[in-house]
Amino acid sequence: MFNSKIRNAPKQSGVYLMKDKKSSIIYIGKAKNIRNRIKSYFAKTATHDPKVSAMVQHIKDIDFIITGTEKEALILEAELVRKHRPKYNIDLKDDKAYPYITLTVSDRYPRMIISRRNLSKKDLHFGPYANSVIRLITLLRKIFRIRDCKTKNLPKKICISYQLKRCSGPCEKFMTEDEYQQNINQAKRFLSGDIKGVIDDIEKSMKDASKKHDFESAAIYRDQLAQLKLLVGRQSIVSQKKTDTDVIGSFSNTETIVFNIVFVRNGTVTGTRHYLFDKGLEQKDMLSGFLKQYYLRHGEFVPKEIIAPFPFDDKDLIQEWLSDSKDRKVVIAVPKRGEKLKLLEMSDRNAKEAYLQHSTTEKDSEEKLECLKEELGLKKAPKVIEAFDISTIGGQHSVGSMVQFRDGKPDKSNYRKFRIKTVDNIDDFAMMREVITRRYTRLKKESKEMPDLILVDGGKGQLSIALDVLKELNIRNQPIISLAKREEEIYLPNREKPIVLKKDSKALLLLRHIRDESHRFAISYHKLLRKKGFEK
Repeated sequence: MFNSKIRNAPKQSGVYLMKDKKSSIIYIGKAKNIRNRIKSYFAKTATHDPKVSAMVQHIKDIDFIITGTEKEALILEAELVRKHRPKYNIDLKDDKAYPYITLTVSDRYPRMIISRRNLSKKDLHFGPYANSVIRLITLLRKIFRIRDCKTKNLPKKICISYQLKRCSGPCEKFMTEDEYQQNINQAKRFLSGDIKGVIDDIEKSMKDASKKHDFESAAIYRDQLAQLKLLVGRQSIVSQKKTDTDVIGSFSNTETIVFNIVFVRNGTVTGTRHYLFDKGLEQKDMLSGFLKQYYLRHGEFVPKEIIAPFPFDDKDLIQEWLSDSKDRKVVIAVPKRGEKLKLLEMSDRNAKEAYLQHSTTEKDSEEKLECLKEELGLKKAPKVIEAFDISTIGGQHSVGSMVQFRDGKPDKSNYRKFRIKTVDNIDDFAMMREVITRRYTRLKKESKEMPDLILVDGGKGQLSIALDVLKELNIRNQPIISLAKREEEIYLPNREKPIVLKKDSKALLLLRHIRDESHRFAISYHKLLRKKGFEK
């Protein structure tokens, strides 16, 4: 039946979904001619990369979705990959929304704020800024004396920001609406790249004020100039052309590929971000998959130009898709000389540096896990660790947290919050019982694997509670410990005295990090519930 599906696959353009023996989707691709593309995977003369060959061995079924055009197939492929996250496709699961600096020009007295998702079309947005955006927006508010109020409307009286000379105080009419709007216009011009024009205007205003003997105003302009020049000195201007470009650099070896993006806005670098993947497919296919997933998730701002590190098959299709989505031309270029090649080389260097840093971190994590295995007498290094904590004040808004560390690093996609349902008094033991019961009852119900190690915040009592829960759920031979705060004592099952590790032990450093993270996560949820309670 499977061979028949391959022979009779449609010849039209569309998407194919490859499945393993459990009917799980392991790869999604698109093709102009589905049949020809599918046959290329299984042809006897095919010479695949080892990892592609390994994927082909796991394919036990294929589904097809026919589309009207190859461009429609590309868009559908990207949407399905994002939805199903197959094993052999590029996965941006840990990707976060980039921050933008927004001028809320829809307000009568606009504010300067940080925005991420759902950018309002009524306001002006600049970015993305991948690095130090909080520091930048704080400086810009101070330089242009723009209010930082949380509300659209002006407050009834001035706040500390005015006292610290970070705001012009429009709420108390210390500045007219027209004067305030001039500040907003200057900020807009600065963020749009007209840096020299803004500096020249402020210099002229300073000289004019000085001629009129308005020395107080002249001093304000002088301070603005000094702060602006300091800020501009920190910025990396890489192009005299006021262009917006995403520069995609890369670095790869036999096991890993890194894509690095340098964001150039109005000729100035606003930040970088890198993405590291296991090398599963050919490089050109991984680049194509990365671009599709990245711009599907970050389509709120697509620059006019994207610089790619090497040629790839879907370049024209992706270019057409992005141009259509933005109602303007988007060009993908692979430079061979000049300024653009220098930008690409810079991004390539950043990709390599990101890989080297990742390798160092990986090695350190492996050493910590191996040390933990030895100190606790575990059969294997605990690659997956789940830690629990409770947060409550007087039994009110009580919550529990569970954080998961994978390979020694936080896996935030698997963090869980628990609102305590069965305990309404101060009883940490009962709360811990409820949280652990809920977590592992669900894991058993969904037939999911248990972690390699469970870490409970507390001492011998908390450990006993956790052991009782595991026994009730018929979960046997599960590695579990508790970590007491005061003396950093580690309690193990069937052991009377705790283990006390050296303060600089790599195992203890890792356990502390995990314990502290579970504590932070619990407290942040508890504060959120308390805030909601106060607002009511």
